[in-house]
Amino acid sequence: MTAIFHTIRTPLAVVVGRGDDIRFNRANKAFSNLVGCSEAELAGLPPSRLFSAWNNNNLLTSISSETVLLDRLKPDEPQRLLLTWEAVKDTEEPAYLLTAEDITAKTWIDTMSSSKKVMFSGILNDRYVIERYYQHDSAPLYGRLFRIEQESLHEFFNNHDRERLFYALEQAALHNRMDRIVVQTKLAANTAQLELHITFRPFYSGDGVLKHFGFIVTDVQTISEAIDPSVTLKVLMARSYMSAQQLSIETGISLQTISKLRNGKIGKPQRQTAMLIASKLNVTPQDIWP
Repeated sequence: MTAIFHTIRTPLAVVVGRGDDIRFNRANKAFSNLVGCSEAELAGLPPSRLFSAWNNNNLLTSISSETVLLDRLKPDEPQRLLLTWEAVKDTEEPAYLLTAEDITAKTWIDTMSSSKKVMFSGILNDRYVIERYYQHDSAPLYGRLFRIEQESLHEFFNNHDRERLFYALEQAALHNRMDRIVVQTKLAANTAQLELHITFRPFYSGDGVLKHFGFIVTDVQTISEAIDPSVTLKVLMARSYMSAQQLSIETGISLQTISKLRNGKIGKPQRQTAMLIASKLNVTPQDIWP
């Protein structure tokens, strides 16, 4: 069991004791890497020395999970970890198994989203594979059948723009800085080529090793000449941060009709419908339906 505990990729640790005498008993390699301390350094260390929001008196006896800050990298850039714990039974003194999840990148995405318009965002691992994808409006730009998560950036960009993006990511990781870039995609779902305005930032484990990148997309434009009107409509709605339900309410057009226009099931709407939608999106009907 000890060997399994140390090889599990999920960060795990055991703390024992009660009150002011709570201390680390053991930790697996994933937990040690995450917090930047070896198991020997953690042994006997009070969690309050590691987590700024730790409360020895009631943290482990209250709710099942708590968000705490880990100040190990820089005082002004703490890691934010989601800790979940459960009591270990049949032990000589109280013991708890801690499971840690690094949510620093997601916290950064949420902060950026609250301060500026964000269309979609995600987390990219150090191999440039999209681990998480977040849609920030209820009318997604990409259809449900278009896979985003667990796909490599190689799938979305041509050689020139991919190399520019990879270089920008490498430099951001090297200098630990946030950066921005404008890149062009391949044909998205074989219907349109898009220009994306991307802001990204690297994030590291406690041991200083690059873990992943957080990214947000703040603007999207179509750059293909001949594209499907349904894609144009999706892009214009995304740029206006307008969901299908919002567009339905503000134009009086049924949600079913708007959904069919977005999915390409209606090729060209009636003139009045086209004018209402285009007006709300600040374009002409011809911009959507040539």
